[in-house]
Amino acid sequence: MTKEKLDAFFSAEEKSGERKINLIRLVAIAVFFLNELFNFHVLGVVGHRLHLNAVRLLLAWEVYAAAAWYLVNRRGVYARWMKYVSAGADALFLTLILVLVEGNNGPLVPMYYVLIIESALRYSRRAIFASAGFSAAGYAAVWYFSFGNPRLVPISAYVAVLQMLIMALVGAFAGYVVRKMRGLVLKFAHNLVRREMAESALSRYVSHQVARKILDSPEGGAIMSEGRRTHAAILISDIRGFTPMSEAMDPVELVRLLNLYFSRMVDVVFRHDGTLDKFVGDALIVVFNDPFDQPDAEKRALACAAEMQAEISVFNKQQEAAGKRTLGVGIGVHCGPVVAGNIGSETRMDYTVMGDTVNFTSRLQGKAPAGAVYVSAAVQKKTSEDFSYRDLGRMEFKGYAEPAGVYELLTATR
Repeated sequence: MTKEKLDAFFSAEEKSGERKINLIRLVAIAVFFLNELFNFHVLGVVGHRLHLNAVRLLLAWEVYAAAAWYLVNRRGVYARWMKYVSAGADALFLTLILVLVEGNNGPLVPMYYVLIIESALRYSRRAIFASAGFSAAGYAAVWYFSFGNPRLVPISAYVAVLQMLIMALVGAFAGYVVRKMRGLVLKFAHNLVRREMAESALSRYVSHQVARKILDSPEGGAIMSEGRRTHAAILISDIRGFTPMSEAMDPVELVRLLNLYFSRMVDVVFRHDGTLDKFVGDALIVVFNDPFDQPDAEKRALACAAEMQAEISVFNKQQEAAGKRTLGVGIGVHCGPVVAGNIGSETRMDYTVMGDTVNFTSRLQGKAPAGAVYVSAAVQKKTSEDFSYRDLGRMEFKGYAEPAGVYELLTATR
């Protein structure tokens, strides 16, 4: 996440916090106003002169609160300097009330602390420090105006200084909490970006669901990088007649055709939780049972191969309707031991599987004509109860001394 995005995020949070403060202020002043009326008219505990001063100031403060609420909450107008004006205005109104109602030792003095804590909703240390400074200055003014008033008990210097120090400490503490909170948000954002980058990289090989599963596992992404021997089902597909077709086609059209084809094939692979090894020209290599165990790896590979051929059939019909080239694809499926892991240099690594199982699968798909799925005897033996096959007998393969049994996939029996 870029600095600009984080700044925009915190700016939006500041505005959201200011909206909350505006609403709290609007409601709180209305409550204090009603309380003042109750104290004067019902309880009769407030003098007429002090009552008028309190009512006038509370009405003025409420007018300001309504204007701020309308401007920010309703109209959406906000600039970051507004939070300082807002903090200063609140401290000013509170100070005027305390001075004019002669409440230097009254119950409203702790409201300075409320203003400081409330400022934390702005998610800004500077706004909190400003609020603490305004509150301390306001209380200093209340202290100053208490001298020479025969109706008031003067505030001692010890108490006044202590109050202002506590306000500064509350501001510092609230600022520290907001700073830590912003730090945690930044850390979370950076970790989230790193995770998204890792998931994006893994998604080249596996579906997003499997990528998240890998990252959520105790081993994390290391499970893809460590070399390991494992059993896997390998699926390899290849476009028949691709070389002469590529020589005859316009390069732009060829790339577009391959991208359309591979997009559909990869979607099918990921629906069956296959791991995409690589594209080799027009060939596609897919792995099952790695990096996570899939007890039904061979069944998944065959179901994936069958759906790939069905998808190619749909693709070809759409191509024919548009008067464009169609594709014929042969697929081979085999299973056995492989070595899997990330291979390459420090600057570029790719996931891959190696071994005789991969080599034989490549030879097997080379025998399969367009539209067919050829399966090794090892795969047929493990899936004979789930799929039906045509026995093609034993075939010879380049690089192998002995012929091997080959089966053609027909349909799923269940």
